[in-house]
Amino acid sequence: MEINVAFIGPYDLVDEVITVAKSFPTITLLPYGYKDVEETAGLVYQCKNEVDVLLFAGPIPYQLAREQVEEGKPMIFLPHNGTSLYRVFFQLLRENRYKEGHLRFSIDILRQEEIEERLEELDIRIEKMYVKEFQLGQTTDDMMKFHYELWMNRKVNAVLTCMNSVHKQLVHLGVPCYRIIPTKTSIQECLQLAELEGKSVQLSDTQLAIVIISVDSFAQKSGSSEYELQRKKLAVQQILIDYSEETQALMNWSDRDEITFVTTFGVIERTTHNFSYYPLLDQIVNQLNLTASIGIGLGKTANEAELKAREALQKARLGGGRSCYIVMQDGNVLGLLGNEKVIGYCVRSDDPQRLQLARQAGLSVGTINRLISYFQSHGNSKVTASELATGFGITIRSARRILSRLEQSDMAVVIGEEQPVSRGRPRQLYQLKPSLFTKSGNENDFS
Repeated sequence: MEINVAFIGPYDLVDEVITVAKSFPTITLLPYGYKDVEETAGLVYQCKNEVDVLLFAGPIPYQLAREQVEEGKPMIFLPHNGTSLYRVFFQLLRENRYKEGHLRFSIDILRQEEIEERLEELDIRIEKMYVKEFQLGQTTDDMMKFHYELWMNRKVNAVLTCMNSVHKQLVHLGVPCYRIIPTKTSIQECLQLAELEGKSVQLSDTQLAIVIISVDSFAQKSGSSEYELQRKKLAVQQILIDYSEETQALMNWSDRDEITFVTTFGVIERTTHNFSYYPLLDQIVNQLNLTASIGIGLGKTANEAELKAREALQKARLGGGRSCYIVMQDGNVLGLLGNEKVIGYCVRSDDPQRLQLARQAGLSVGTINRLISYFQSHGNSKVTASELATGFGITIRSARRILSRLEQSDMAVVIGEEQPVSRGRPRQLYQLKPSLFTKSGNENDFS
């Protein structure tokens, strides 16, 4: 299985990523280098339909590309984290330009906590540090202005930046500027993630999906004349034919007024916005004022998928209609937990988009889905990296990375520390913003 990955970043980083990618036999890396980060959107437009995964040099090109990429296309960016600082600090010490304790520098993208940890580990004493952490909406001009004003006001004697274009401009202006680039380990980890995301996308289109729609209002026929009922049937038929054509699905309208679609997992994933919102149901319910139930089943065979779709349809009907349930191939029901507790799965036009959360945080959609289920099932938005690692069955390091990404994207904040029973450093306690992880947006859903 060959996975095409486009790397979009500055030319001087392209060669290093190509070198690391050679150790991944299933990945074909397509390099798209730029001189200026503002070229990102144009490069994405060139390659987005030719590749399985898009890999970016950092959060800013990733952010610039978000509006250019259709839903369902995996997007990943190389993280700038504390380990990237070792090389820069080594360069500073090697040049011996700054007396011990007299270093004043400005730095961007990274979190202040990460920088302080690395300074402490390396036993480097500084006089002053100015940090501009990454936030959504920031541009290279913002970074440039931040650093240059500090330099011109003689508040810093060195600049550390993650941005290639900022580094070039400052060096041209005579500012002692040092570039922070991702480590080889970070590149390897991102390519591993790209490989997994690419395999997931390719496999998803081979799994069968069957959608069964029951328009309950047709069966009830209360308060409607036969003519009005036929008009509504024609209107529903038009909506469903358009949907069938758009998704290239096979459609059948039975004598029982049940409509069946045969399609693939990948189509369902895209049209339900990664299992968070189904526009087709919204059209039938809100545009035509009808009550409908939808069941979606996934399986390796048509028979298996139909059985699961029937099960899902029954759950939708028991819920009073106007809803959609999905039974996955492994038997899991989206919207329900293992203890049959409803986690608020509903279909509304104003539901938050899980894919948007994934793009904002720089995490995979699968991770976002697991986070939503985890926090809703626990009824508590506070968590440590250790707890998340246990709940997800991953390493503490991976859990810290997830929580760090959420914090950087303003989806979580550090609210305190927890001292472990055994000896060791205190664990940071994170609070996730409930409005981002509940479909209703009701912050009282968490305690």
